[in-house]
Amino acid sequence: MTLGHMRFVSVRAHAATAAPAGVTPGTTLAKMSTKSRSEPWQLAVMGDLHLAPEQMHLFHAARSHLLAAMSEEGKPVPGARVAQLGDLGHGKHASGSQRCFKFAKDFLDGFGVPYAMITGNHDLEGDEYETDEANLSAWKEVFDQPHYWSADLGSARLLGLSTVRYRSNENSHHEVYISHDQVQWLEGQLAEHPHTPFIVLTHAPPMGCGLKRPPRGRSGATGAQVIQEVHIKNRCAWLNHSQDPKRFLDIVSRHKNIKLWFSGHFHLSHNYPDSISTVGSTAFVQVGVIGECNRDGLRQSRLLRGTPSGYELFTVDHDTGATRLDLAADWADTAPPVPVTPADELLCDPSAGWLCSQMDCKVGDNIQGLVTWYPVGSETILALHDGGLLIEYDMATAAPIGLVTRVPEDCRLQPVTAQGSPCAREDGADVAEIRVLEADGSLREALPRNSAGAFYRVYQPNKWKLKRAQKQAQAQSLVAV
Repeated sequence: MTLGHMRFVSVRAHAATAAPAGVTPGTTLAKMSTKSRSEPWQLAVMGDLHLAPEQMHLFHAARSHLLAAMSEEGKPVPGARVAQLGDLGHGKHASGSQRCFKFAKDFLDGFGVPYAMITGNHDLEGDEYETDEANLSAWKEVFDQPHYWSADLGSARLLGLSTVRYRSNENSHHEVYISHDQVQWLEGQLAEHPHTPFIVLTHAPPMGCGLKRPPRGRSGATGAQVIQEVHIKNRCAWLNHSQDPKRFLDIVSRHKNIKLWFSGHFHLSHNYPDSISTVGSTAFVQVGVIGECNRDGLRQSRLLRGTPSGYELFTVDHDTGATRLDLAADWADTAPPVPVTPADELLCDPSAGWLCSQMDCKVGDNIQGLVTWYPVGSETILALHDGGLLIEYDMATAAPIGLVTRVPEDCRLQPVTAQGSPCAREDGADVAEIRVLEADGSLREALPRNSAGAFYRVYQPNKWKLKRAQKQAQAQSLVAV
């Protein structure tokens, strides 16, 4: 079986949810919409900013690069627009606070062209707010826009969807969660305009989209910690990672008019083979960062140029200001768009395993000495990666969904049944527990299936909830004294 062949799982029915107060579903941002369907337009798309005062020279230079790429004779073209994918602030400078929002607004106002934004996971971590709703309300007030919206760009329609949870996330407070009312609105927009090309913006990508992150950057092992030991381990890699994450690819499979889907979140550049991926006729586009929070030494943004007939997608390099064509297609194309990034600019670390190859997951075989697969049924499969991380993958989408454990080099794995006997089924459906055995055969760790029937572990419960519970307990103990 080949992980590259994807199937889609139907979305479960959900109860209707009322729209948040002050937001009209279907809000069209007039400031972003172009006046004519026949005129060309340009959209600069910036990933995570994480603005820091000491780095503003980098951001001001990048702003100049983007404006120059959208200008003629020194002036921005009439169709120039800017979109930003969330995570405005830096942790050292009160990210998620009103002060942070105002600082970011000053920077974005400096473009002098219409812009719109969505929220990222760090935009709702303001210490001065007790609830996600209050934090989101402050964001909307400062930027004077709703958190989900549409805009008409010529013959195409741009949609922005925002995360609305931080304190109230079930597990990791950094999970990017798109609320049900937004998903309903997205479905409604797509159904209402079946022949309109759609461009979707979210902070994190959908699970199964094919965007794959290298585990090792050019400067060392930083990326390795990111791919598996941060986003996958903490289950905050994909949209709604812990709650029905497959629903977004299901939407893509049913609505062929979604042509482009931009996301950030990973702080990685556009120079990897899978920084643009395709599912059907939809191109999923990873957007890099401008500041020093990059994880591979490259600082980049995207530039999308649209006409009534099609689009061109460029990378804007923020070291030189140069642009590079990465993708071009007609809106009417039904075949998967093919990236044209020059091969000599692509980076790939062979030790990435699944990240740099189209793998045939021959169960039990070792892929270039880097990955060994263990079948555990029809829903998921386990992969022991070079370096000892045991990762669980979803079979339907070929996406990693969680970390199981770290296996020391001198240990081995033994899948067993509920009775503790060796498993007999080739598909692994009888696996009830994974045992990690020491070199001498003694048991080091036993890993039964979790409450979801899978093997991944929840390594990061919501830290905000834990911190608040600790404060309440301390307050109660003081009262008791």
